[in-house]
Amino acid sequence: MRKNVSYGRAAVMVIIPILLSAIALFGLYNLQVIHADDYYVPSVNTVVSTQTVPASRGSIRDRNGRLLVSNRLGYSIGIDRERLVAGGDPNGNLLTLVDISSGLGYTHADSFPVSSAPPFTFTQSMTASQRDWLDKYLEHFDLAPEISAPELMAWLRDHYSVPADYSDEDARIAVGIRYELEGCTLFDLPSYIFVSDVDLELISAVKEHSLPGVSIETTSVREYHTDYAAHILGVVGLMNDDEYAYYKEQGYPLNAKVGKYGVEEIFEEYLHGTDGKMLVTRAENGTVIDSEYTVEPKAGNNVTLSLDILCQQVAEEALASTIESINAEREESEKISGGAVVAIEVGTGDVIASASYPTFDIERYFTDYAELSTDPSAPLYNRATKGTYSPGSTYKMNTAIAALQSGTITTNTQIYDRAVYDKYSGYEYKCWTYPGSHGTLNVSTAIQNSCNYFFYSVGVDTGIDTISHYAKLFGLGQPTGIELEENTGILASREYKETVVGESWYPGDTLLASIGQSYNLFTPMQLASYAATIASGGTRYSAHLLKCVKSYDNKTLVESYTPEVLSTVDADPEYFDAVQLGMLYVSKYGSPSGVFGRYQVDVASKTGTVQLGEGLINNAVFIAFAPYDNPEIAVSVVIEGGSAGAIGAQIAREVFDYWLAAGSDSSFVETENSLLK
Repeated sequence: MRKNVSYGRAAVMVIIPILLSAIALFGLYNLQVIHADDYYVPSVNTVVSTQTVPASRGSIRDRNGRLLVSNRLGYSIGIDRERLVAGGDPNGNLLTLVDISSGLGYTHADSFPVSSAPPFTFTQSMTASQRDWLDKYLEHFDLAPEISAPELMAWLRDHYSVPADYSDEDARIAVGIRYELEGCTLFDLPSYIFVSDVDLELISAVKEHSLPGVSIETTSVREYHTDYAAHILGVVGLMNDDEYAYYKEQGYPLNAKVGKYGVEEIFEEYLHGTDGKMLVTRAENGTVIDSEYTVEPKAGNNVTLSLDILCQQVAEEALASTIESINAEREESEKISGGAVVAIEVGTGDVIASASYPTFDIERYFTDYAELSTDPSAPLYNRATKGTYSPGSTYKMNTAIAALQSGTITTNTQIYDRAVYDKYSGYEYKCWTYPGSHGTLNVSTAIQNSCNYFFYSVGVDTGIDTISHYAKLFGLGQPTGIELEENTGILASREYKETVVGESWYPGDTLLASIGQSYNLFTPMQLASYAATIASGGTRYSAHLLKCVKSYDNKTLVESYTPEVLSTVDADPEYFDAVQLGMLYVSKYGSPSGVFGRYQVDVASKTGTVQLGEGLINNAVFIAFAPYDNPEIAVSVVIEGGSAGAIGAQIAREVFDYWLAAGSDSSFVETENSLLK
């Protein structure tokens, strides 16, 4: 019985391999003999090409994880060069495609550096990448490097068999596109995209014409989830000369897109990713038969900012509404031209909000660029980091600390305001209350009343060298550390006047510098950092936007920002207490008292009203921090032609309202759905 079972198993083991072999042989016979013709023709007519696969760009989020910028799936119109030519009449089909797209309001990609109409010339605005592309093209076809634009156009018309009856303008359109198509192939660049991010109307119109080689492709499009922070976030676009000179050394292709300004630019190294390579096999009709990565693309990292986008919204809207309400009541010649608000977290340097007015629609940056760049109100100009303004009386806290720490005065020193400071014969410097007087003041009440006479007196005795030394420690006229492009401004000092102005420093200069005038010009970012440094008792942290960087899947922490101390104002805590108390008095009893006199928490603040000259309306400057007894946030407000510094108090209050309510269930806090797209 056991012997019979063994024989049966052996038979099965022999029969199964025979059957499998027979099936395989029949399959080969069927493929190679019976249906040989069915497979032979397609196999010899397939085209295998190598394509560069752009890496997905990393996303940008705010400090609380709210998505600010990401990628979305979009559609673009691509052109396959070989199928375009094989389909017959490639030039005519390209003109048809241009007519379709332009008729629906689209402008096709055109970086061919020759004018669009005769007499043909090379474009004066040719970028370095365009020049490099052109040089490689001329070298490849053994054309003279010094060839003229008309000569090149004549050669291209012949090279691309453009019919003689084509107008010069139509010929330029056709050869421009074919020049780019061929360049992408010759130089192993990402595929040419005719038009990107198209709508269904254009897609339908293109499909109706069934143009050879023209296809609808999916693409990654940068998407903005907020209408705010346009000056901070930045955009992505083709490289200019300086960018190309740098990025080509990093291995970027000629037609790569990079961050153009803002976060997109400064954190390009994190966001960009690494492009991949793919082998694509297409049938004769262009259908993709097979594709295989030879190099996998590596997506960019995700960047988290210190910014709180809801606080940013509050700052922008409060600034805009204040300026627009004032302008509604002014004559055209007196209208406010711009302003800025900056909010910084005390003790870390985190930039929570940075608003500049006027602003713009970031999604229409390229579309509206010509108009934006020539607008007299300069909406593209980031006043928060580049605008420089006299600090006015907000500078007096620096003079106070310099005088206290140097021993010129103590917290108990009292000075009587005589209204006119006339120490120097022939010169009179008046307090703003002239002919009235503030009476007898100590340093805290002098700050409260913003008494010029007091600060003239202590400023002269302290000396400009000591005053400017402490101002540097406070970061005034110094880099703030912010990653964005910034203006370092001007700090009034003996060195500045002698080396830049070319004149000697005089005691009268010290008088003016002591109250924030003279050459002093600071940015709103510097003023916010200055306020935060006062709030922290003298520790100045680097202002910054970067919070952390994570991998594209958010599983790996790539980098985490650690607060950096840039300088320390080495002054006795008692002196900072006296200065902070004076700022509290300003909020309680000074011009901002209508806003902060009965506020939910105590606020320390200082106004600055900056005279610009006869016939001009004063600039308004305001700095503050809150809560007074446990500072969390410092704010600066500057309004060009705002008239009086106290006008910034209401704007600062709205920022404080948000920040103090953000950790609670207060109904003040806007829902994310009202902000995020």
